[in-house]
Amino acid sequence: MNAVAKNNELVEIDRVIWRPDLCIMFGVGSQCLSTWIKAGKLPPPDVALSQRTMGWRMSTLHAAGLGLV
Repeated sequence: MNAVAKNNELVEIDRVIWRPDLCIMFGVGSQCLSTWIKAGKLPPPDVALSQRTMGWRMSTLHAAGLGLV
């Protein structure tokens, strides 16, 4: 996670990984991510800007045991 200064304190930013970026990171297609979510191998997205624009907080992926950088 990245950190920023806020009121002279470092605060960690919980970065959002969007679906297309996660596909690239894993080297799979969007349908594969859907299959993994249904199978419980990947947590459901926890950030949604719309029904088609969804993403995961980095902390959610880390909690699921996915050590992404």
